[in-house]
Amino acid sequence: MSTVELEHVTVQRAGITLLDDVNLAVTDGELIGVIGPSGAGKTTLLRVIAGLEPVTLGTIWIDGVDVTEAPPAERNVSMVFQTPALIPHRDVEGNIAFPLEIRHQRAAEIATRIAAESRALHIEALLARSPRSLSAGEAQLAQVARALVRMPALLLLDEPLARLDAALSQHMRLELRALQQGYGVTTFLATNEPVEAMAMPDRLVVVDAGRVVQVAEPIDVYERPVNLFAAACTGQMSTLTAQVAADSDGFWLVHTSFRHRTWRPSLSNYVGGMVVMGMRPRWMHLTDDGPIRATIIEASPGIGSITAALGVDGEVVISTNATTHRRGDHVAFSIDELALFDPLTGYHLP
Repeated sequence: MSTVELEHVTVQRAGITLLDDVNLAVTDGELIGVIGPSGAGKTTLLRVIAGLEPVTLGTIWIDGVDVTEAPPAERNVSMVFQTPALIPHRDVEGNIAFPLEIRHQRAAEIATRIAAESRALHIEALLARSPRSLSAGEAQLAQVARALVRMPALLLLDEPLARLDAALSQHMRLELRALQQGYGVTTFLATNEPVEAMAMPDRLVVVDAGRVVQVAEPIDVYERPVNLFAAACTGQMSTLTAQVAADSDGFWLVHTSFRHRTWRPSLSNYVGGMVVMGMRPRWMHLTDDGPIRATIIEASPGIGSITAALGVDGEVVISTNATTHRRGDHVAFSIDELALFDPLTGYHLP
C-alpha cells in the first residue's frame, strides 16, 4: 500500500521518446488504469515504476522516497506480464513460493502465505500442476498469486487479460478488482480494452505517443474526452464532419444528411468552417419522428446496438433495446448529446 508520484518523467532510447514529461500522482490504494494502443507507452510507464527501465529525466517517488535510481528489489513492487512468465520446471505451488524463498522466509510462513493466496484466487486445485498444463486464465491466476504472495506495496498489471476469451476476461476482471480492494494494494493496470478501462480503475490515465493526455475517473473520460484519441480509447464513438452556420438564435451543424441545432459559444470561431461531431451510442435514440433518417447496415441485438448509414456520407452506432431491427430497415433518430472536436487538432471544444 503506497503512494506514487512521477515528476516530469521522460524516457528516451536510441533517439526515440517512449515517455514524454509524464506527471502523475497516485494515492494509497488506488487502482489506476493506463490505456492506449500498442506502442503508446503503457508498458514503459509500468516498467519505470518497477525499476526495470531507467529514466532519462525526471523523478519517481514511492511513499515519499525518491526511487528513481533504486533497483527493483528495493521498491517492493510486483509485476504481472501479459504473457505468463512462470518457471517451467516448478509446479504452481513452487512458482508462488519463489518470491518468498529468495527472501529466505521460513517454510511455515511460506506455506501459510501460499494457502492464503490460493484460497483468495480459488486455485487450490492448481498447486500441484505444471505450468505447461495450465490454460491461459489459470496461468494468469498463478502469476497474480505469485505477485501478491509477498504482499507488495505496488502491483503492476501489464495487459493481464489480453490473451483471455470474453467470458474468462469478465471473470478475471471481477476477481482482480475484488482482490485489489480486499488487499488495498495500490495498482496500475495497463490495457487497450475499453471494457477493462471502464469497469476496473478508480481513475484512468490516457497515454498517446508517450504523453499523458487525460487523467480522470473512467466515466468522466467517457463522457468528456479531452480529444478524439481519448474518446476512441474508452468506447465506441461515431464521428461525422459538419459545417458550422450561425443565425440570430445560435448555431447549426450542417451535415450532408441533416442539420442539428446547438448553442455553444465556442463555435463562433468556426462559423463557415468545419468541426467533428462525436456521438456515443447512448447519446442517440431511435424515434418514429426523429429528424435524422438512416438505413441500418448492421444489427447487433446481442449487444443492443445498430449501425446505420446516413446516405453515402457517414454512419453511426446507436444503442437500442429492440430486437426486431434488420439490415436494410429505414429508421429515424434524434441526437440527445454530442461532443465537438477541432478537425485539425482533434481536441474537444468547450
